[in-house]
Amino acid sequence: MEIKIEKIIYPGKSLGLSKDKTILTNEGIPGEIVEVIPLREKKNYIEAKTIRIITPSSARITPACSHYQACSPYQYIDYKTQLAIKESQLREIFPNADITITPSPEIWGYRNKIRLNVIWKDNLAFLAYHIPETRDRFMQIDSCNLVSENVNKLLALFIKLVNKENLNFIKEVEVRESRGRSRPSPTKDLMLTTYPPVCRGGFETRPYIEEIVAGKTFRIGPESFFQINIPMLEAVLKEIKKYLNPEKKETIADLYCGIGTFGIALSQHAKEIIGIESYPDNISFLKSNLKLNNISNFKLYEGNCEKLFPPLMTKAIDILMLDPPRKGLDNMLCQNILLSSIKKIIYLSCNPTTLSRDLKILGQKYTIKTLHMFDFFPHTPHIETLAVLEIRQ
Repeated sequence: MEIKIEKIIYPGKSLGLSKDKTILTNEGIPGEIVEVIPLREKKNYIEAKTIRIITPSSARITPACSHYQACSPYQYIDYKTQLAIKESQLREIFPNADITITPSPEIWGYRNKIRLNVIWKDNLAFLAYHIPETRDRFMQIDSCNLVSENVNKLLALFIKLVNKENLNFIKEVEVRESRGRSRPSPTKDLMLTTYPPVCRGGFETRPYIEEIVAGKTFRIGPESFFQINIPMLEAVLKEIKKYLNPEKKETIADLYCGIGTFGIALSQHAKEIIGIESYPDNISFLKSNLKLNNISNFKLYEGNCEKLFPPLMTKAIDILMLDPPRKGLDNMLCQNILLSSIKKIIYLSCNPTTLSRDLKILGQKYTIKTLHMFDFFPHTPHIETLAVLEIRQ
């Protein structure tokens, strides 16, 4: 069937209408006429797949990666239009908010981490992504334009060695790259990890890499959470500092603090940082990073945020820093925040739908001062949003 694409809705489906029935398809820019085939009929819409572009948009471009649907499905849209689409999605989710957009300074080679499958065909190993929406089908790749040339070279050497040594037990490989170091070092800037681990055939898993952000050095392990776009992380930190009081140093509670990215970067601007983290690997590297940067005003609490935050409410916390996983905040945590005396909340979210849910609860006591979208993930539907909330007077 032929449909006209009306808009792209979060998280990245193109929406059109056919005989008053809503069609959601995998590709199509607003204004385009496309041909789709129905895949599944739901109660309120039909899931479809685009098979032909009948009337292309002027915003349509040639994707840089042949496998773009697996790594970054907005590659067929020019970057200016990508930003406009994401802004439109945010404004639909937050119709009354003041929204600011910061583009990524780099739109290719910006990722400092990539994880790929290792598949075998005719006794030869290849790198591959999962075909979208599947777990047992793969799309072979040679290189990916979202990571640097150095990462692609390392992956090419790796797969060559896997074939030479017949390392057929390796199922996945991950490479992390240090991007913020002032002096590149071949021995420290790349970390290759295999799953399951292997320490033969010429590749040894490095225990960590070091990254420099906001003048602080961070050691990052294979399983550590760390933002993948360093220039955008620097931009977020610069924005956050605008909401700190430079004259009266405040106490900041950093929930889901990971390896200490925000708490350590902001420590010199605070009286005290109270960090809560539950994941053991993150905690181990956080402790190392505190020593590495000589941070003395960071108090770490090991465990679940939902359980550890309520006892801390008696402390004089001025600012609450939140960087939760995609599922957002637990409802009970939101309720406890409402019972606290915290005056300001800085919430970095990777999922605008769970952010909207959480802000509706917190809105009982707090007002959204600003919403700022930072485009950490060019060519993908992902939206990273910084929300600043202040207690209602």
